[in-house]
Amino acid sequence: MQRLRIVLADDHPLVLMGMSDLLSKDLSFDVVATLSSPTALVEHLARDLPQVVITDYSMPGDETYGDGIRLVKYLIRHYPATRIVVLTMVSNPMIISALYDAGVAAVVLKHDDLAEIVTALHTLQAGRRYYPPDFQRDGSAAARTRFLGERINSLTPKEFEVLRHFVRGESMMQVADSLKRSVKTVSGQKISAMRKLNVQTDQELVTFCAESGMFQ
Repeated sequence: MQRLRIVLADDHPLVLMGMSDLLSKDLSFDVVATLSSPTALVEHLARDLPQVVITDYSMPGDETYGDGIRLVKYLIRHYPATRIVVLTMVSNPMIISALYDAGVAAVVLKHDDLAEIVTALHTLQAGRRYYPPDFQRDGSAAARTRFLGERINSLTPKEFEVLRHFVRGESMMQVADSLKRSVKTVSGQKISAMRKLNVQTDQELVTFCAESGMFQ
């Protein structure tokens, strides 16, 4: 079997080192580059296309290409022959579904064993997509839509308004000023909304809102 040419992209040096070391032990893999930013990744792909890119979902600070779903869609649009594997802490089913809908070949969750990366790559070599062990890969679009509706409908109108202003890029102080509430009140409403939507970080929250079209 031909060796799989792989490029790794992650802004954490220890993660890059660990992945590279793990994959180098498998003779069917050839790690041709390890990169630490989206810009470095895109610049490399312009020179040399691998068969697989393994990229971290969250690599903040890159104003040119961004990260998360924005970067993934860029890679898939410009390098359709390269299969994209996303490594992420995000376990929200809607966000994982959005990644597969965008066209990724695999999503590997960081809370799973690192060896899942090897399993994912062997699955790709066999011509199949890889899905995380806990992900309901056979869930229909209707089921995902139902999941989305249940989460959004659980928000109170005040929580919904707080999120609507927050995803515009307003700080909690600006949201409080816009809605004529205290910072403590809007912060509490934001925390409550995040709990209902099953997101843990601001990045997950913004991604969830964008991909679900909550405020479109």
